[in-house]
Amino acid sequence: MVRNMLWFLGAALGLIGGLLLGYQWGQPADASIVKALPASLEMMQLLRDEHRLIANMLELRIASEKKLAYGEARD
Repeated sequence: MVRNMLWFLGAALGLIGGLLLGYQWGQPADASIVKALPASLEMMQLLRDEHRLIANMLELRIASEKKLAYGEARD
């Protein structure tokens, strides 16, 4: 009788623990509360400059890889 009671108590505590661990305690903030401010003209220009630098870097890297591949295939 005691053994069955202890088994039941262990199973019940395991179930309750599993439910508590699986529960989401915090709810995400409502998206309508967050108001984004528009970026300034200076920040947008910095972003464009950064994107152009990255594009230039990628173009140069692709060109150098093509040169290496062509040079290796020619020899």
